[in-house]
Amino acid sequence: MKLFTMLFLAMGVMFVSCDKEGPEGPQGEIGLTGDPGPQGETGEQGPQGEDGNANVIASGWMASTFSDVATFSQSQEVFDSNITAEVIDGAILLAYGRGGSDGNPNRLAINLPYLTGERNYYSIARIGSIIFAGRRTGTTNQIFGDFTAFRFVLIPSNATSKVAQPNFEKMSYEEVMNHFGLDY
Repeated sequence: MKLFTMLFLAMGVMFVSCDKEGPEGPQGEIGLTGDPGPQGETGEQGPQGEDGNANVIASGWMASTFSDVATFSQSQEVFDSNITAEVIDGAILLAYGRGGSDGNPNRLAINLPYLTGERNYYSIARIGSIIFAGRRTGTTNQIFGDFTAFRFVLIPSNATSKVAQPNFEKMSYEEVMNHFGLDY
């Protein structure tokens, strides 16, 4: 009987110590969500950001070089290396003309394009420059002397994409200058 008990125990040890690999069982249920942990410490203050108009390119007033000779059209090109293809792509170009002398208190900035009589004034942005131009709309040559100075404001698309912006092209000169904090 001792032999039988020993064989029985030996066989039991063999079956228990043998390992059988099998497929993994099904995923158990997800446990309950624990309570949130304590609030972490406040981080350090980040660096100062750029001004909201940091990407806006604005010229000063430039004297007109239009002659006082009657002609079909006249133009004046103003060079600025900040006007790149990336800036122009999707940018808003605002151009202005003004007449009279610097001491005139009634001197107004007029949005371009501007049509008066048979004279049409407008502007064109190109890589590296802005062109201010005047062209007659009728058959008679014109003297393009309505403006003594021109100015432009170029608003790249990345300067206005964060928040809904007003329609700058419908705003007065003063409203645009105030919006961007620019000098008149």
